[in-house]
Amino acid sequence: MEKIDVNVYGDSYPLRVERRELTEKAARDVDKVMRLFAEKAPTFESSKLAVLTAISFAEKKIELEEEMASLKQNIARLNVFLRQNLS
Repeated sequence: MEKIDVNVYGDSYPLRVERRELTEKAARDVDKVMRLFAEKAPTFESSKLAVLTAISFAEKKIELEEEMASLKQNIARLNVFLRQNLS
């Protein structure tokens, strides 16, 4: 594990991480989304912006999980088709 500092929305956070580049990119993505929300709602406190950002990322995660489940089903069907037609 490596100790790094990341900056998000003007605050620095010391973290212990396994994959430095991944965590740094994640921090940049969070910072970007928080700033986008701040442009739309400039009176919101940073804690509200952080919650909106977390919800946004959670929605994207759920969408990706649903897409992955669908892809897995398609692969399973394709495997069945291939087994039936290539045997």
